[in-house]
Amino acid sequence: MVAVAALLCAAPSSWADPGPTGSGAPVRQPDVPVPAGEPLVLVGVPGLLWEDITPGHTPTLWEMAERSAIGNMSIRTATSRTCPTDGWLSVSAGDRALAAREDFGVCEPAPRPERTGSGAVVPGFDSYVRQNAESQFAARVGLLGDTVQRYGGSTLAVGPGAALGVADGRGRVDHYLAGVGDLDTERLEGVALAAVELPDLTRLYPEDDPFSTDPDGPDRDDVPQVDREEALEMLDGRLRTLVSMLPTGSSLMVVGVSMDSAPSQLTAALSAQVAQEGPAGPIGFLASESTRRRGLVVLTDVTATVLAELRMDPEAAVAGRAWHVTNRPADTGESVQRLMDFNTAAVVVGAAIPGFFSGLVAVQLLIYAAAAYALHRYSDGQRGKRVLVLSVTRIVALAGAAFPVASYLANLIPWWAAESPPTALLLCVLAADALVVVLAVAGPWRRTVLGPMTVVAGATTAVLFVDLCFGAHLQMNSPTGYSPIVGGRFYGIGNIAFATFATGMLMAVAGIAHGLIVRGRRRAAVAVALVVGAASVAIIGWPGLGTDFGGVIALVPGLAVTTMMIAGVRVTFLRLSAVVAAAVAAITLLSWLDYLRPPQERSHLGAFAAQVLNGEAGTVVARKLGAMLGTLGNWQLTLLAACALVFLFAVLYRPTNWRIGALQRAYEYAPTLRAGLTGSLVTALVGFAVNDSGVAIPAIALTVAVPLTLSACVWALEQEDEDPAPDPEPTENAHCL
Repeated sequence: MVAVAALLCAAPSSWADPGPTGSGAPVRQPDVPVPAGEPLVLVGVPGLLWEDITPGHTPTLWEMAERSAIGNMSIRTATSRTCPTDGWLSVSAGDRALAAREDFGVCEPAPRPERTGSGAVVPGFDSYVRQNAESQFAARVGLLGDTVQRYGGSTLAVGPGAALGVADGRGRVDHYLAGVGDLDTERLEGVALAAVELPDLTRLYPEDDPFSTDPDGPDRDDVPQVDREEALEMLDGRLRTLVSMLPTGSSLMVVGVSMDSAPSQLTAALSAQVAQEGPAGPIGFLASESTRRRGLVVLTDVTATVLAELRMDPEAAVAGRAWHVTNRPADTGESVQRLMDFNTAAVVVGAAIPGFFSGLVAVQLLIYAAAAYALHRYSDGQRGKRVLVLSVTRIVALAGAAFPVASYLANLIPWWAAESPPTALLLCVLAADALVVVLAVAGPWRRTVLGPMTVVAGATTAVLFVDLCFGAHLQMNSPTGYSPIVGGRFYGIGNIAFATFATGMLMAVAGIAHGLIVRGRRRAAVAVALVVGAASVAIIGWPGLGTDFGGVIALVPGLAVTTMMIAGVRVTFLRLSAVVAAAVAAITLLSWLDYLRPPQERSHLGAFAAQVLNGEAGTVVARKLGAMLGTLGNWQLTLLAACALVFLFAVLYRPTNWRIGALQRAYEYAPTLRAGLTGSLVTALVGFAVNDSGVAIPAIALTVAVPLTLSACVWALEQEDEDPAPDPEPTENAHCL
């Protein structure tokens, strides 16, 4: 069944983003050049959110939303906080950039350009270029402006931030205006790209404040503060004036280019063509290959979209992908509400992640401590009390192992629409966890050593497998998935989810194999391991599904170890080396096939292959290696992984009054448990080495594997009074491979 599902999942379409409407092109048809006199106008509004756009306070923006393409935009740059200068520099480079500042907790205004005729030069621009060239993303600041000039086009910047966005590598813009009040139709003539900053929602630019009378700009403390509603009305009026100046046929993009207050959120993005009656069409949700999600784009997509609209190819690759338009509800209010709900979920999960993982660590450590006490305290004594304690320990262990998958299942319920989304999220996770545990202990399999373990592990595997098939919706905005605000990944399987999925799959395979082997069907057990494992590797590595380069390299050795132990084949270094070589060859082939696709359609795998061929892969590898080593500083996850290993090998292996350690006794009842646990540990170790999440991989893998193992150990101890001498598994055909 899993193999058939894998084949069905391999279809190129994505439920999350079925592709562009119409001809499948970006917002402007790529084969249609930009006519003279029809500029592309990029309007950057720091801090613009969808909750700000209403018919009452922002009628111009609302009308544009009704008649154009709209979406949320992830504004993550080279730091976790995107100030306006960071956002505009990222537009300039087409990659994640940042501006040096003394205090990264405080945003600073962009430098005022120095006029040179009708144009201007951004002072100190070379420092931005050098700083970002040496950063972990090697962002090429000035790329957008250089490309426009290389094609013979001219740039216009309105405002200091906009000048950062469209300046060339020397910091020059062809035309510059201090504010939108100085703009008129004449100044737009002959301009290919105009960038306009409307900073009404931020107080970083007091010289642009309408209440200011000091042309040099007063101190920030002297600027009268206006409430957000008044600022929004002011912003909308300026946008209305700007739109009235644009010639018919111009392209208009309005983006929330940054945030200058914490915490960060998803900002608003709109794109339209200017008609006689104003901005109009195409209508839909914005999407891009960067996210492969309807209604979600990223900041670096802006650069790619601008260049695609202008039919210009940059000399260096950009990180983003051009926008295209997908279907959306006919009602604008419903469409905007969906975007707001998505942002709410992202903000709530982002705020909950630290507490969630702290709670996860605390609960896991509590389970280990309580289990260690129970195994020691009740290893001898009254049988009735011992049975009760062990039964409770088993249920608690299963609940601990089910916690990660419960965090994904919670997204089946729209908790973000509740009156208190954080509370609703917690309740949904607990309810899903209880449901999985009830399923594990409710059927006849509860009487077998690996039955409940197999149900929890199988549910974990099945949920994530199906989720990958249908666009990974359960991972998005999940505490153990990925966040669009963090912007580390937008589709496929995240590193935390990989650790959960891989461990669940290997433990489930061990449980199924046990049931087959006790019936004398070892060959069938090996076949199940190979089929389920192959389907898992395929969905993890397939571009557009799992799209996880490191996941394939980590899972294949663990799967090989588990399969060989199930088959009774000796695990040797030579065999493991051959398996690792096969894994590297497989992921290399997948990356190469993905690279052969058009650049706009490549996933992470194809993009990395291009970086290898271009000699840029070293920067990426160094960045990920640094991130992996940096995770060792996460004391919570490091402590969790260490305590799990100590519990596994010091507590469960420790002899008790039952004569031998609980883990060894569980192995006697079910030797395949050793295969699943060993394979999980191998995958966790390799995953630590090859993924930028580092210690999080073994920490989460052990969070699933150790409680599942504990549940089997408790069952084995419960059988002491009933079956003091368990029968070993059949050994015939032990070396069937």
